[in-house]
Amino acid sequence: MAELMLLLFVAAGTGLAIAWPLLDRSGDSAPAAPTSDPDDDARAVRHRLALEALRDLEADHRAGSLDEGTYRAQRDEVEARATATLPGEPVAAEPVPRSPAPGHGARGLALALGSGILALLLIGFALPAPIGTAERTVTDAPLAEAIAAEEARQADIARLQARIAADPTDAEAFSDLADAYLAGPAFEDQRRGATALLVLINLEPENASAYRRLITAYINAGDWTDARSALDAYAGFAPDDEPDIPFFRGLIALRGDGDEAEAVRQFDRFLQLAPHDPRAAMVLSLREGAAATE
Repeated sequence: MAELMLLLFVAAGTGLAIAWPLLDRSGDSAPAAPTSDPDDDARAVRHRLALEALRDLEADHRAGSLDEGTYRAQRDEVEARATATLPGEPVAAEPVPRSPAPGHGARGLALALGSGILALLLIGFALPAPIGTAERTVTDAPLAEAIAAEEARQADIARLQARIAADPTDAEAFSDLADAYLAGPAFEDQRRGATALLVLINLEPENASAYRRLITAYINAGDWTDARSALDAYAGFAPDDEPDIPFFRGLIALRGDGDEAEAVRQFDRFLQLAPHDPRAAMVLSLREGAAATE
């Protein structure tokens, strides 16, 4: 930021130093032509010519092409001519501001500005660069954390696949692999997670945790047919008072079948079996919504 401000100041100063001497600040605009009678037209024309000659003389003097002696002599002559050609009664000529002596004024100001700009440039180049300016990077912390988590998940998947390749009957490895896949955001991850759970169930036919995760994966994917099949298989060996059965049946009835009455019945059964279950608040909200649309 400091380097940018310095460059802006240098650019503005340079433009001012170049433009300042070109500005006409002498104020020698031509005086308004006096009102004349129709018979004074000729004298008015000669008067304007004399004023133009006076302006040309001032311009030559400012440019330094006339020495002081020549300038004063010619000025007196031109002023006398301008006064003599005034229409009507002669009046005193309006004084014309004299230009400053060469080497002062605008040139002096330009020199001062140039010196200041040079000093600023030298100071700017002499100062050390701010610490860390060249190495500074902007990091999106949430994005970095998400990338790191995904890299760790992929590393776990590779490690578990190698473990399963060494022992295809390792049920724990299949369980961990299913969890690693199901933690992914893509539909393909959910499908692979479900496949790992099916292998786990084949190894352990009454693994309730595997069935619950498999049914959840099917519901999240909107695969209601496979969700019902997995739930029926789970209900075949689960206890009669298992709250997961009415919980999943209520979700499938509500979201898969659009059967609000069946959903209310199943949710009531769940709340009866597990009133203090962490899912009770969610189930109660779903039940109220289903009852309102019956």
